[in-house]
Amino acid sequence: MTALTAAELTQMRTDVNNLMPDTCNILSLTKTSDGQGGFSEAWGTATASVKCRIDKRSGREGLASGAVQTFGTWVMTLPHDTTITSAHRVEHGSETYNVVHVDSDKSWLASVRAELDVI
Repeated sequence: MTALTAAELTQMRTDVNNLMPDTCNILSLTKTSDGQGGFSEAWGTATASVKCRIDKRSGREGLASGAVQTFGTWVMTLPHDTTITSAHRVEHGSETYNVVHVDSDKSWLASVRAELDVI
């Protein structure tokens, strides 16, 4: 594999960022004690207005409520330095997605890609 210079990697990141037409919010879960041994959950914005691009991946089928259902899978591209894990959710337009997997282990980290499912 050919090594990139710092300048080449910076240019690659700039080029990839220019291909992200949208913004999204990365959400994190907060658990608050209810004082009785339980807790309540609330999703709040961890990072607002992150540049992104979302692409639909082929659908898949699964069993839900005793019937075969079609589920859409999405891939979101984010800037290389975005902090996101499978513990987060993503808000994009009027949709909210669960983060299924984050692919940030690459030779040339020009972007972060996250596989998403619609909630």
